[in-house]
Amino acid sequence: MKVAVIGYGGRGRLYTDILKNKSVEIAAVCDTDKDKLALAVRELGISQNSLYDSEEEFFKQGKLADMLMVCTQDELHFRHAICGLECGYDLLLEKPIACSIEECKEIEKKAEETGRNVFVCHVLRYTPFFGGIKKEIDSGKFGKVVTVSITENVAYWHQAHSYVRGNWNNDKIATPMIVAKCCHDIDLICWFVGEKCDKVNSFGTLSYFNREHAPVGSAEYCLDCKYRASCAYSAEKIYIKDRAEKGKLGWPCDIVVNEPTVEKLYEALKTSKYGKCVYKCDNNVVDHQIVNMNFVGGATASLTMTAFSGECYREIHVHLEKGDIYGDMLGNVLTCNIYGEGQYKIDVNLESDSAYGHGGGDVGMINTIIDFYDGKDKMRTTINQSMQSHYIGFSAELSRKNGGNVVEIE
Repeated sequence: MKVAVIGYGGRGRLYTDILKNKSVEIAAVCDTDKDKLALAVRELGISQNSLYDSEEEFFKQGKLADMLMVCTQDELHFRHAICGLECGYDLLLEKPIACSIEECKEIEKKAEETGRNVFVCHVLRYTPFFGGIKKEIDSGKFGKVVTVSITENVAYWHQAHSYVRGNWNNDKIATPMIVAKCCHDIDLICWFVGEKCDKVNSFGTLSYFNREHAPVGSAEYCLDCKYRASCAYSAEKIYIKDRAEKGKLGWPCDIVVNEPTVEKLYEALKTSKYGKCVYKCDNNVVDHQIVNMNFVGGATASLTMTAFSGECYREIHVHLEKGDIYGDMLGNVLTCNIYGEGQYKIDVNLESDSAYGHGGGDVGMINTIIDFYDGKDKMRTTINQSMQSHYIGFSAELSRKNGGNVVEIE
């Protein structure tokens, strides 16, 4: 199996790092940042002849591998996915699929026309935690799903990094928050319910990360600010005090600079967007939102996304006709109740390889890809399976922008 990657940022580096340890050949890397290409040489041992700093030059080569991993920014997904399919690649496509439902449908159509596989990185389907819930539901002993409720606790510092200062802070360059961040959660709900969603409504706003909440006399950049030592959102605190000085130089520090050190981080935070005051950025995405869903068989579901949590984790409660299943990813233990019979717990920590994050989902997805090409397993995140989460997400955003009106999904 050979893999090429376009976009050697956080996700591109993570997936190739897992793949190289699985003895999968990385045939080519494309990125417009030449420093990242130099990183690819050091990290992957890839030759200079396999590096491309121009997407035009990269796609001109035709098909260089079995699969192309599209790990570029949201607004580039459509162009890179279409070009990859036309070259004959199967795709591993980072979520979201694209920036509009029309573009998503075009990619799905192109995949059908070319006969290629498109797998979306809905990695949570591959975790022992959510996979364990699905296994319990499919056992049949709980009966049919009646309601599902998920809360995504984004965490105050993660919101600041990715959705206030970072690459997903403005819907002019990225998808809405409920798609960019929460299509994972919506996808899980669809997976568990197993039916089509026909109606949604949604409420949410950007309530806190704006100039009216900036402390009096605060500076534009954290390192120039008199509140730098006391502010919870201080860039110095988030990237340096809480992480770099403690030897934690992976994500999110490696998003601020390619090869982070304390010195390089301090230099970057003087002028980069990651050093900006969280109350004075150009962000416009929501910091909290709820989505209500109705499914054709009568099941209902709710999703709450909030920036205002100390930890970054998800919690879920699935209510079924004959029992219920509850868990949160901090404890990684599922509590299962069968009405009238009793309770039992499943400790999924025993199965989880969480070294790469997402509760083991990243490694689980890569392992499944390898098994898929070996004819040993099937993917759980084909574009056809992943599309419903995007229909719901974009419909939810339409509802939110129209006062919470119910939107019917055709």
